[in-house]
Amino acid sequence: MQQADVRDFRRDLRKFERLVGSQQKGNTCCSGVTLAQCHTILEMEHLGKTTSGELAHSLGLDKSTLSRTVDGLVNIGLVSRVPHPADRRYTWLLLTDQGRSTCDEINRLNDLYYSQVFEAIPKGERPGVLLAFGLLVDAMIGAHLGEGEGAL
Repeated sequence: MQQADVRDFRRDLRKFERLVGSQQKGNTCCSGVTLAQCHTILEMEHLGKTTSGELAHSLGLDKSTLSRTVDGLVNIGLVSRVPHPADRRYTWLLLTDQGRSTCDEINRLNDLYYSQVFEAIPKGERPGVLLAFGLLVDAMIGAHLGEGEGAL
């Protein structure tokens, strides 16, 4: 790839990062929880019943960083810890009813926002945008994992 193309991509990526960051800072993105808590709640929704180790791996975080985030979510009643029935060394992490409600609100607000964004893209181009974005994310994860980091 040509250096000019890489630099153009990086410039667009910086704009994208600023726009996403701005959207995330406006309280509408995360429904009153921190961005780290928001990501954790959404990943827990995706994984279902999970352990802290599985969740840390899935988010690409170390267990101590995740532990602080989960503690905060437990303290505000969005996540519960349930002893593993077969192995007392493990604890299941589950969204509470309030946690599921918060997750639903986060999804509703973000679905609305990104639906509006996609309305600005010609209908015939939307599948290509989704495909290209997925390929980009997969390539970045591959590069990230190549550096010895955890999953994302």
